[in-house]
Amino acid sequence: MSKFIDRLKNVSKGYVRPMGFNAVASAPQPKMLLAVELGIEDLTAKEVFGGADVVLLSTGKTGAKKLKEAAGLLGDTVWGVMLGDKADEAEKMAKAGADFVVFSPDAEVSPLTALEKTGKIIMLENNLTDFMIRAADCLSVGAVIVDGQPDALSLSWRKIMLYQRFADILSKPFLVRVSANISLPELQALWALGIDGVLTNGSEGLSGLRTIIDGAEWAAKRKRGHMSAIVPSIKMPASESVSPEEPEEPDEDDEE
Repeated sequence: MSKFIDRLKNVSKGYVRPMGFNAVASAPQPKMLLAVELGIEDLTAKEVFGGADVVLLSTGKTGAKKLKEAAGLLGDTVWGVMLGDKADEAEKMAKAGADFVVFSPDAEVSPLTALEKTGKIIMLENNLTDFMIRAADCLSVGAVIVDGQPDALSLSWRKIMLYQRFADILSKPFLVRVSANISLPELQALWALGIDGVLTNGSEGLSGLRTIIDGAEWAAKRKRGHMSAIVPSIKMPASESVSPEEPEEPDEDDEE
């Protein structure tokens, strides 16, 4: 089982303090998880990825020897691989020690379903229809990454609305891609939506982002909506009660 997906699920569910007068907290309060995407050629020292909860490697056409060197440098840090639509590389990455693989909806099914212990995360564009998001939520994957070009300067209201759609529909834990200069209020706004982690690209600004996340307070309870289909109802008009007609009384002239 994937360590990263397990951790995502724990964050998504939230931490419930044990009940009782003598109960002792057995786990820290959950907080936003931080993932960084790096090219395998960028792994020159531990300082490059220091502070990240998990490292997502873009490997390209990497040989087994280079992968082994990267795994050795990462040490105890949980790491996964960005496959994109190259699902045929999944088994090689799993054997190299990848905790999880990230793939696009265009990847082949067979190589990924063969993975037993390696976690599977699907990467979705943020402009999908509600129907496609619901379909993705039914797939046998552990988590979702909502991709898209991060806002360069600050988080926009448009992005908040797009992420709200995913939070309303998805039951799986999910991350979103952000720029490293995202502010604490923006991170807390994402957290309030029900987003469990952020993915940033490159090591620049990573240590500062780690400091912000560790020094912040994260609400224990978050709203995570579940959008249901709205079935239109047609109100039928009430049937009018018709009273039986009374027989007409004969005119006096007719009786004569």
